[in-house]
Amino acid sequence: MEKNDNANIIYPVSIFKTAPIYPKRELNRGREGSVIVEYTITKDGGVTDIKILSSTSSAFSAAAKQAVKKFKYEPATVNGKPIDQEGWKHKITFDLDGGNSGIFMESETLEFDAVALTKAINKLPKKPQKAIQKINDLLSKDKNNFHLAVLHYILSSKYYQLDPTMVQERLISLNESMLALEKLNQNETNVINLKSMNINATSFILLEQGKNEEVLNLLKPFLIAAWKNNFHRPEIIYDITINYAIAAYNSGDYCSAFYGFDRSIKQGKALSINNPNLEGYKKAARNNMAP
Repeated sequence: MEKNDNANIIYPVSIFKTAPIYPKRELNRGREGSVIVEYTITKDGGVTDIKILSSTSSAFSAAAKQAVKKFKYEPATVNGKPIDQEGWKHKITFDLDGGNSGIFMESETLEFDAVALTKAINKLPKKPQKAIQKINDLLSKDKNNFHLAVLHYILSSKYYQLDPTMVQERLISLNESMLALEKLNQNETNVINLKSMNINATSFILLEQGKNEEVLNLLKPFLIAAWKNNFHRPEIIYDITINYAIAAYNSGDYCSAFYGFDRSIKQGKALSINNPNLEGYKKAARNNMAP
């Protein structure tokens, strides 16, 4: 159980969860999606006050609500006494054969045109210089904050393709993307995915610059939230965990580095990723830890 010493709280522990029924309407359309719900875990271990924070369709929302109503927990306690735990969040994903819906998902809680945005990106010129010009043209005309966030993120990658030394331009683009995302619903699936991709890309750049403390300050709070909520894509968290471990090692925090490498190894196994170098890094961190 996770314990918060300051509040003397032992948080809820899940003891039963049921998978949602895939809505026939979405199944017939071949649509995937996700729903993020917030609810209160009662002192009896049941669930109440269910709210939809983010959803890709009303059908998925209804199915998710029905599933969450059946969840059971060991309730939170303070000094051994059960209490209600408000604001508990959970992400429910609807996948077809383990498929991946890509970066953009239709959304009921975020105003943007997924189809138009995808088409605009697919039509970008292959040559980086021309792609950069096209993206800047789109940025000057578009007012939708999610569109802007995506375009700035892609702009950063085009700068890298044009010239890997254009580090400042890449960082500025990623920062502009993050600023646009901050204006949106932070519990929305598309926002969560793109924000994690921004943070991952930024951490890579900062690592290349040897700014290890900045990497740790950027990644530590993000990873704590990501590990707790499990909202983000596993492969992105895998990359970010490795970056965190490397920055910790370079900063001389060998305990955090050891933990980071160990966690990334376990994440890699779950994702069927084999990176033999991580075992060596983990061993090196352990050897440098104080006895």
